[in-house]
Amino acid sequence: MAIIKKGLNLFRIDSHVLRGGRETRRRELFTGTRAAAEERYLQLKKELREGASAPSSLKLAELRTFGELFHIYKEKRGECAVSHLNKIKLLERELGAIELPVFADRFERYIKLLKKTNSEKTGRPRSNACINRLVEIVRAAFNMAAALELIEKNPISKVRFPRLKENPRDVILSEEDVKNFLAVVDREAPHLSAIIRFSLQVPCRKSELVNMTRADLDLVNGAIRVKAEISKNDRGCWKPIPPDMASYFQTLPKETEYLFYRAVEEKKTGKVQYFGLGSFHSAWYRCLKLAGLTGLHFHDTRHMAATSLIDNGTPEQVVMTVANWKTNMLRNYYHREPKRALELVRFSPNLGHFLDTPKKQAV
Repeated sequence: MAIIKKGLNLFRIDSHVLRGGRETRRRELFTGTRAAAEERYLQLKKELREGASAPSSLKLAELRTFGELFHIYKEKRGECAVSHLNKIKLLERELGAIELPVFADRFERYIKLLKKTNSEKTGRPRSNACINRLVEIVRAAFNMAAALELIEKNPISKVRFPRLKENPRDVILSEEDVKNFLAVVDREAPHLSAIIRFSLQVPCRKSELVNMTRADLDLVNGAIRVKAEISKNDRGCWKPIPPDMASYFQTLPKETEYLFYRAVEEKKTGKVQYFGLGSFHSAWYRCLKLAGLTGLHFHDTRHMAATSLIDNGTPEQVVMTVANWKTNMLRNYYHREPKRALELVRFSPNLGHFLDTPKKQAV
């Protein structure tokens, strides 16, 4: 019996019979239970023997909308990073009701609209990187549907939806800016002081930091484990503890599960409860505004920390391992290779007399 499960309550039915010495085949998608799919299979066999087309009341409900296709993609893909999940929810909310035959045209107009409008989250134009991520997710969903033979081909081709050029963010803070910003954080959002100080010294992703727990802490070796399931590239790693933060981790409250936490005191009982930091988007941007800084994302601290490690003499391969980069991102951020090249330039000492030669003598 050719009944293949393709998703939650979704089956592909392949039926064929020999009629008049010739083989007749039919393939359908079926939504429902397996028992119902088996009944439909038998019904199809009967229709093929009789040479009759299936009544409209028995025809299978095929994939009609992007939302139905996306449901299968989410189920097959499984768990993903929070940032990726947020993009998936956005696409499902805004594009889920579009029917598949017209999806490519509608999606093309949607991308053009994104380029012209500001982000609701930041109030600024969306970057090419942000738009590229959305296109990649939609393309991956259609690729999966095509691999499962739920659609004939992927309409989100690279020719029609080319990758936009991405300019790496090049944000640098002076020492004075960092001190001023940390002073504002200590005053306005002290629960963020530790995580920001850590992120400025150790290249981490936000999702890694907010999910670090006491079980990940290794005080003996001065390191924190990042489990593979919370890493963006599904590969675990270790983060070193900066010397100036050793006492912070040694004196963590016993009641907190998270290494970076928010303590809330109940007014009636005076009891203190400990929670994870979660997004802390509003507090971050409020502190930036009070410090007179603009255009700084929390993720920028990851790049600044990597640059700081390089400037202090840490080998590039070590920085890549700590940052958990698969490729050498230092080539993209802050133009590390050209700057390192300047450090290796050696001028000839024999040319120095030109600088001391009077102009009249030179003439």
